[in-house]
Amino acid sequence: MRLRVFLSIFLMMILAACSSTKTVVSDEVVFFGEGKYWDVKYTFNPELYKEKKISWVEMEAKDLELSKLDLDQLVVELESRDGTVSGKVGDMEVKIEGKVLSFVVGTVNTDTFLEDEYKLKINYEDQQDVIKLKVE
Repeated sequence: MRLRVFLSIFLMMILAACSSTKTVVSDEVVFFGEGKYWDVKYTFNPELYKEKKISWVEMEAKDLELSKLDLDQLVVELESRDGTVSGKVGDMEVKIEGKVLSFVVGTVNTDTFLEDEYKLKINYEDQQDVIKLKVE
């Protein structure tokens, strides 16, 4: 009887451990999401992150003309399971090509997994997008 109980508990522990396994990102991966005003990509490259502790975000405007955009009024907040980074895009090093605005972000997670999801809040004047980013 004790052997049965022990084996049952052991089997449940193994099943629980297997079901909570996450896949560590080992190559560049893109977390993507769509909002009302923006399509967003958060790109994580483990080698770049290991070297410089950075990743980058690309935001493609759907209806805004980026040349008329006041970057000091554009505020972003990237939330992960480990914390949140936020700031005015005007205070960041930004690259604009056509309808795509790109910028670098610092540490977001201590570890990055393919199963991770991020939430990006984008505020500009009276518009707000809250976009969930995940690997497709």
